[in-house]
Amino acid sequence: MRINACSVAFRHLSVTAADLDRYVAREGFDGLEIWAPHARALADDWCALPMRAPVPMLAGYLPLGLPGFAPDEACALLDLTRRWGAAQLRLFAGGTGSAATPPAAQRAVRDDLARVADMAAARGLSVAIETHPGTLADGVEATLELLRALDHPALVVNFDALHVWESGADPVAAFARLAPWVRHLHLKSVTGRDRLSVFAPDNIHDPQGDRRGICPLLEGAPDWRPLLAALPADMPASLEWFGPKPAATMAADLRVLRALGAGARAA
Repeated sequence: MRINACSVAFRHLSVTAADLDRYVAREGFDGLEIWAPHARALADDWCALPMRAPVPMLAGYLPLGLPGFAPDEACALLDLTRRWGAAQLRLFAGGTGSAATPPAAQRAVRDDLARVADMAAARGLSVAIETHPGTLADGVEATLELLRALDHPALVVNFDALHVWESGADPVAAFARLAPWVRHLHLKSVTGRDRLSVFAPDNIHDPQGDRRGICPLLEGAPDWRPLLAALPADMPASLEWFGPKPAATMAADLRVLRALGAGARAA
């Protein structure tokens, strides 16, 4: 598994392009997943670095299916993705869950998503739809329905393991079903199902938001070992940390994952 750090972990701290690159290199990450606000603010400085960490994915946002969706904004975000050398742009499939979204609203999200996928394909990029509550990819069946309805070669999946677990699915079985489309994983954990609301966007991006329940990757309620054992050796994944001490915590999780992988190879 190729393990990346997520720059979103530093969303409430002041970081430079050089800081991020040094952190990735010092701790031994395979690359950096860049968060869209960081990507916009740091692009010039990043490109000026003499050597840079690989960037597999840009984590972005577009108001798919809403009146505010603008093709020019989508083009700019895709161009930014390409400028960072990333192969894919992460997006959410709308802002309401699959069961709560009327058919007309679902069609609007799919239409905008198809337009973005066309733009991405023209640039040699992919669009990675994240499995996430409150979107049209809020469960395995819903994600498969969305992928099959669009049937677009530039559409892939960012498999957020925690949110798949949150949906009630077994992550190993879910990964097996979505594997033909999965190009990236998000890895994070929580102490229990009663604390999943900590990841609600309005809370998690609030500097004063509640952080109770966020915990190191292998110390939470989901047991990630079976999923980790089932992943292809070259699968890219990002450690998505939203709690305190992001640099130290992601580095510690990386060391645990490296040791787990080394132990599995030895066995």
